[in-house]
Amino acid sequence: MRILRRVTIRWRITIGTLVVAIVLSTAAVVLFRSQVERILNTTTTTLLRYDAAPYVNDLTSSGSPSFERPARGQLAAVIDPTGKVVVSSLPRSFDNQLAEIALLPVNVETLVQGDESYRLYRASVITNTGEWKVITVRNEDSSVLSLDRITQALIVSTLVIVLGFGVASWLLTGAALRPVTRMRKQAEAIAAEGSTEPLPIGSATDELSALATTLNLFISDVRQSVDRERQLVSDASHELRTPLAILMAQLELAHLSRGDAPALEAQIVIAQQSVARLSGLATGLLELSQLDSGAPDIQSSWTQLGAELAASVDRARMLAVASRVTIDFDVAGTPTSSTYRIAVENFGRVVNNLTNNAIAAVPTGGSVRIALRHSTSELLLTVVDSGPGMPESFLPVAFDRFSRPDAARAAHDAGSGLGLAIVHAIVQAARGSVTLSNADGFTVTVSLPTVPLSTDAVAGTV
Repeated sequence: MRILRRVTIRWRITIGTLVVAIVLSTAAVVLFRSQVERILNTTTTTLLRYDAAPYVNDLTSSGSPSFERPARGQLAAVIDPTGKVVVSSLPRSFDNQLAEIALLPVNVETLVQGDESYRLYRASVITNTGEWKVITVRNEDSSVLSLDRITQALIVSTLVIVLGFGVASWLLTGAALRPVTRMRKQAEAIAAEGSTEPLPIGSATDELSALATTLNLFISDVRQSVDRERQLVSDASHELRTPLAILMAQLELAHLSRGDAPALEAQIVIAQQSVARLSGLATGLLELSQLDSGAPDIQSSWTQLGAELAASVDRARMLAVASRVTIDFDVAGTPTSSTYRIAVENFGRVVNNLTNNAIAAVPTGGSVRIALRHSTSELLLTVVDSGPGMPESFLPVAFDRFSRPDAARAAHDAGSGLGLAIVHAIVQAARGSVTLSNADGFTVTVSLPTVPLSTDAVAGTV
């Protein structure tokens, strides 16, 4: 087994095929030879019965039999009840053994005389004068020779078949594994040169093409992940560069204003705002990193999410006091035992981000309406604000990290561009969806599917 582990798959399959072919061919040769031997023995025994039949019939039908000498080539002998040999054409080597042969307990026997082998048949006939013995013999050398030649032919044929199996297995395995070789070389090129070519998929619809398809999907996901990480690093570097530069300038101005207390205080306040922006960026990036790493399988009930919505609205109302934005919410639906694949704190982050975006986008005195509904298959959260909405061209990229619209909403929104990206990541992790539209006020709709009841739970409710 250790030796097989060191050889290639091609050699393993070829060796295994040879072993199986040898075992099956040997079994077939042994079985076929035994069948031929049985047929030859049966044929010889039948011929011996035919040789003995005239004498047996003569003894049975005639009270005083008259025996004719056996035909040429027939070996037969008749012994009367007294043990006298009446007729015999047996070789002289049998003369001293006839008495013993007459007393054999079996009717068919194989005897060896010198270098020759004989098959012997003995028949007993009871007459008025006593028990007669009819003995017929045939030389088995021709049968043995035929059997040996058949065996040799079978062995040669077996060797040819086994060799053919080995060659065919080697060629077929090589052809079957050729796509694997191409995939390996392409994978090496990807690792060494950063090639973007996919792994080759053969024209055949087989396990190797399925493997190549799966690996291509895996490589594509890895590339997309790497591209996202690179884009994140690039965007983060770009986003952090500006507030850091501003913060450095503000600190220099504060240093120059050390003799002017009011000016120094103003610069410190502005620097605090820059630090707060940097802190928000860092927090958003950390949240996205945590979401990308995968969230635990946590489920929350309708009651828990409704309570979290009320708490989030209370927090949002405190932020909206300065801009006199009205925030209303409505939780509609009878209590349900359904659960959803989202943690309570993550649901709160979704509501907080959406309401903060809405508060920042609507003009002074505007309004934000939040509604929570449920059905048998999903939970729906809608956030509608009276702001100017988003440009239609921006909606397809609104969930990208650090993306911000250029027009109407950008004039009011000074966020980092991570809020909707965080919302999208949380909702996707919960296997839900989030959509944006400008109809009847800017509307964000979050849909979370209901967790199907397990078999045990269904059985418990019956």
